[in-house]
Amino acid sequence: MLLPYRYTFPALKMRMASVLLRVRKPQNEADVPFQEVLPLRLKNHVSGKTDKTSDVACLQEMTVLFSCLKTNEFNESLCSKEVGNFQRCYKVFLDKKTAKKETSSKGVLVAGKDLNYKQLNKVLKKYPTSAQN
Repeated sequence: MLLPYRYTFPALKMRMASVLLRVRKPQNEADVPFQEVLPLRLKNHVSGKTDKTSDVACLQEMTVLFSCLKTNEFNESLCSKEVGNFQRCYKVFLDKKTAKKETSSKGVLVAGKDLNYKQLNKVLKKYPTSAQN
């Protein structure tokens, strides 16, 4: 027999509240011992698999250009300012990309900048970790 809500027991109310709120007690650290699966040290090299990034250049300028073209029924003569802004932005992007490619091909290490995998491997050769197992 189901009792009306006002006649339920306090323990049942607490159990229902914990189920409804999905309350979980924190796990005790002593119950889960640490097991070293892999050695806790860096390798002496980095792979270049994730170095392939997709560069999205001048997204804002492209959006403004497309919205202008759409409002002017794709008449480029009415959107010459937006076309010029997009072309300037893309030229700056290409110049930066070629400069970055030149410095990375020469092996120049620039402090405080993002390094590619070749440059990282050079740094790791200078400062190797202890003997690998």
